[in-house]
Amino acid sequence: MTRTLKMPVAVLTSLLIAGCGSGGILENRPSPALTGPAIPAVPVQDPLRLNSFTANPCSVLGRADVAALIADPPDEVKAERYSVGYDRACKWDQFRAGSLTVGIPRAATGSLEERVDQHRRDPSNFSHWRELSISGLPAVEQVGNPPAFEYNGSTLNACTVEVGVTDSELLEFNYSQVNDTKSQYWGDDRCAAALKAAELVIGNLRGR
Repeated sequence: MTRTLKMPVAVLTSLLIAGCGSGGILENRPSPALTGPAIPAVPVQDPLRLNSFTANPCSVLGRADVAALIADPPDEVKAERYSVGYDRACKWDQFRAGSLTVGIPRAATGSLEERVDQHRRDPSNFSHWRELSISGLPAVEQVGNPPAFEYNGSTLNACTVEVGVTDSELLEFNYSQVNDTKSQYWGDDRCAAALKAAELVIGNLRGR
């Protein structure tokens, strides 16, 4: 005679959830970034100090942050300082998941107010443009035109979020993916990933 083992639904559910999340360090899927309506680029009402970012750009994201943004677990995500087009920047990369660059663009890029003015004069430079706010700071979300470009023989798709941290300074968040690559939590929604990166980095810097 075969006996059927009955297991309480709550226990079974917890085991299934644990099994689905095995190998990762996050207990829950990261929530989308909280954004607000567009606000004036100047004056910035609550400026963000960048001292700690300037000293060590790669320290601005913790292990759990990298897991939420790139790959969970983040053991194979490479972090390195990055200088192309930036005064200070760090790049987190895992080829089959995505690449995030957070940096202070070189002065020639201009302030967020100048970027908004440039777009209004010539909107054809972007296939997607949205003005918004995040963590109380003015920001724009943009995708270049054309939206994809070639890099080292691969096709890259990217979304960039620029945040006005002071009246004259920008912090830029660029999230790119190769070809049809999808990240674990964001799929191919690169703008959602870039916005989440902005939210996490701003929160970390405000806590320092």
